[in-house]
Amino acid sequence: MDKKTIILVAILVLVVIFYFPIIEKLGLYTPPPTPAADSISIDTTSVASTEPTDTVVKPAQQPVASTPKEEVEPVEIAVEATVDSSRVPDTIHIVTNTFDIRLTTLGGGPVSLFLNDYTYRDGRPVQMLKEPAQSTPDFSFAGETFKTSSLYFESSLQPGEYHVNSGGDLELAFTYRSESGGEIIKRYRFYPDRYDYELTFELNNTDALGLERKYNIIWNTPLGVTEPQPETDYNAMEAVAMIAGQRETLKDFDDDDKLNQTMTGSVSWAGVRNKYFAAVIIPRNRVGDAAIANGLQRKIPFEDKSIEQKLLTCGMEMQFAGNQNVSDSFSVFVGPLDYTLMAGYDVGLEDILGIGTTPFVGWIIKPFALGIIWLLPRMYDIIPNYGLVIILFAFLVKIVTLPLSLKSFKSMNAMKEIQPKLDELKKKHKNNPQALNQEMMKLYKKHGVNPMSGCLPMLPQMPLFFALFSVFRSTILLRNAPFVWFINDLSVGASSFTDPYMILVLIMIGAQFISQKFTMAQSTQNKAFGYIMPLFMGFIFYKFAAGLVLYWTCFSVFSLIDYLVFRRNKNTAVQTA
Repeated sequence: MDKKTIILVAILVLVVIFYFPIIEKLGLYTPPPTPAADSISIDTTSVASTEPTDTVVKPAQQPVASTPKEEVEPVEIAVEATVDSSRVPDTIHIVTNTFDIRLTTLGGGPVSLFLNDYTYRDGRPVQMLKEPAQSTPDFSFAGETFKTSSLYFESSLQPGEYHVNSGGDLELAFTYRSESGGEIIKRYRFYPDRYDYELTFELNNTDALGLERKYNIIWNTPLGVTEPQPETDYNAMEAVAMIAGQRETLKDFDDDDKLNQTMTGSVSWAGVRNKYFAAVIIPRNRVGDAAIANGLQRKIPFEDKSIEQKLLTCGMEMQFAGNQNVSDSFSVFVGPLDYTLMAGYDVGLEDILGIGTTPFVGWIIKPFALGIIWLLPRMYDIIPNYGLVIILFAFLVKIVTLPLSLKSFKSMNAMKEIQPKLDELKKKHKNNPQALNQEMMKLYKKHGVNPMSGCLPMLPQMPLFFALFSVFRSTILLRNAPFVWFINDLSVGASSFTDPYMILVLIMIGAQFISQKFTMAQSTQNKAFGYIMPLFMGFIFYKFAAGLVLYWTCFSVFSLIDYLVFRRNKNTAVQTA
């Protein structure tokens, strides 16, 4: 590999990592402007403190470290209606194959929700509603001065536990009747094997209720941390909405690190996500009129450093005509960020992962990403170890790209062969750059060498690399997936330079160093790059998912094997005299 090739690879890697800042700096991309926002206040005076031991769990093989204190700060305004603290709400406990969910008559909605098929590292089911201040999602009116979470409802089912199995669905209705004769009804339908439930919101006799002609439905409990490295979870946390067919992230934090944003437009869905899970509200009979996000971000201590915590809520505004009864239906998705699963909702819900949504190049990356997402689980069905699947996948990619690699090897070998003559020319014309360039071009032409042909064959492989980077950092397939020895979770990376996962990074650095030692011309400059480039890649990759590091390591090893085979069987030689 010659110097120009190494520089190009370094540039391409940096482009992958810093794509958005680069194109924004160049003025090629501007984040969508935020329409005029309605004022939605955040009450930061009342903080309900909870211990995060249910959400931040270190793997059993690693020492238990101090966890950040996670405070769930309700994003709300004080409700005019007071709650009768002496009244004990009834609880309906519903168990499906996917959910373990509890609903209460106070607020007429869920106050606890566990995912049965996904666990923390200690084996407990992932909790999507951790000690919420109110039932979630919540409906509010009049600038959130009136909320259904403050009302007591009557349940159509008696308190108790209900199991939803293959025998059918379960319906549940909560009804609130005002003294003036108005009704608010929440109807739920739960299914045995789905990660969503149906929610129908009815307003009868709106004049008697005295409500304005719009309401907000909000997922009003921030998602907690589910991964052993909370920093990666918080980095991935977003309030996201699909507005007019475009994925939008609501992230306009003010100078006090508070989020209070409304984006108007046709809202197909809105919700919150962390690294691997999401809670999303999908209107079914009509679209929403605006997406709404509230929250805050702040520094909190974790172990020997500070990390940025995010607490986000998100939902949408629904308008309705006056003097009419209202009946709006929603699907409430609470589950994993599984691309195939979410694509089944036919509303672009899969775009919440951000795969294939990169400006300008997303349309190129997406087919590669979808191919990877489709292929990996099918390979896993045959080889039930994702580490081995990644190794086999790297081998298959190397087979597919072999013709390009061989072309690159031929060019690099030619450059290596004429390197002594290039060094002689540099010494001879060290004080005359123009003459040096002319003589170098003559030498290239004489021996049929194109100095750029060593790196050009790499360009068609870049969409695949972008796709791998996008998929491996977000796919839930690798979550909690063990490989061998200390690599018990391919979704996490090294948390520090002393983390055992650094061993895999060091193996990757070693593989790259050996590969470059064999392939690149041995000039003084190239020797320096031969040391710098592997270390640079190791620094970039060490916090990435172990699955991505494993892939890059295997690809480097297979590339070296390719080169050794090429060197042994090459049937062409470059004449240097």
